[in-house]
Amino acid sequence: MIYRFFILLIPFFSLYGQTDARSPKILDDMIAKLKAYPSVQLNFSAKVTRLQEQSETTENGKIWLKNNKYKLELLPENILYFNGVKLYQYMPEVKEVNVTQPDINEDDETVRMFNPASFFRLTSDNFKSNLVKESRQYNRQVYEIDLYPIHLKTTGYSRIRLFIERESLQLVYLKAYMKNGVQYALHFEPYRVLPNLPDTFFEFPANLHPEVEIIDLTF
Repeated sequence: MIYRFFILLIPFFSLYGQTDARSPKILDDMIAKLKAYPSVQLNFSAKVTRLQEQSETTENGKIWLKNNKYKLELLPENILYFNGVKLYQYMPEVKEVNVTQPDINEDDETVRMFNPASFFRLTSDNFKSNLVKESRQYNRQVYEIDLYPIHLKTTGYSRIRLFIERESLQLVYLKAYMKNGVQYALHFEPYRVLPNLPDTFFEFPANLHPEVEIIDLTF
């Protein structure tokens, strides 16, 4: 499912081990600008290509960010809420919510795959970066930056390419190449900067959904 990949894309990039002089500053500036917003909404389209199966699936979604909190909508399958401690996975079709408490500090790819608070927390121990070129994509001038895993044997990634708008430093497009032959491509619309969203926005509103079964797995 695309959400298992996309939840790796929450923004706290910390990239080192770079192979060129320019990519560190571009990435640092992009993250600093994103973190400076009180809250932000990103609308995106996602395509998953499975080379072995010769299949493609597409999906549209929205994500709201505030510090280490987020809400991710991938309807009709999932709405995920993360309040910085607890993760609520709401499945509207089956009227069920699973509540977990992921360890956002655990440096394990499997944990990160199910932890929407930690994509863009790609650390210097895991990735190096390289500015490939500047180009024009989606009518926007962009930097193309490749990320390469340092520990290739213990990661599912082969390579990730980022397209970052030169003027706004917003993420425009991302394509991830996995070692299992799956490719994820995400196109982001220009960010919507929002006022400071209340913390309750990032928690499942149980009072509005009395028909939903809540399964608390945090015990």
